[in-house]
Amino acid sequence: MSVVGNPSRDQRQEVAVTDRIDCYPEAEAKYSNFSKDACLARNCLFDDITDPSVIQCYLRPTYGYLLQQDVQQTATGIRLRLQRNQAIASPFLEPIENVVLDVQYYTNDIIRFKLFQFH
Repeated sequence: MSVVGNPSRDQRQEVAVTDRIDCYPEAEAKYSNFSKDACLARNCLFDDITDPSVIQCYLRPTYGYLLQQDVQQTATGIRLRLQRNQAIASPFLEPIENVVLDVQYYTNDIIRFKLFQFH
């Protein structure tokens, strides 16, 4: 597998094709201007050897959010306070830095996830 980007060898963790999160989901759109350079401009990884039918432009495996406090119990479930992993540059112009995830259990068959920004 040939992965292109600017990460060091240690940062460039190879990601199984089935575990990739698409960094350029609009690539199939008629006017998307998808290219290797456009992918890299989003600070994503590009696999130029894989078959084009699989995700070629994908998020770094360490991109995401980190738990900032212990999980809090609420009346209906749990609450998690998350902060964006700032060690990885975001491919988005205005990423949301801090997020609360509320998980609410209604019945054995119904669960609700609520994400919102906090400051």
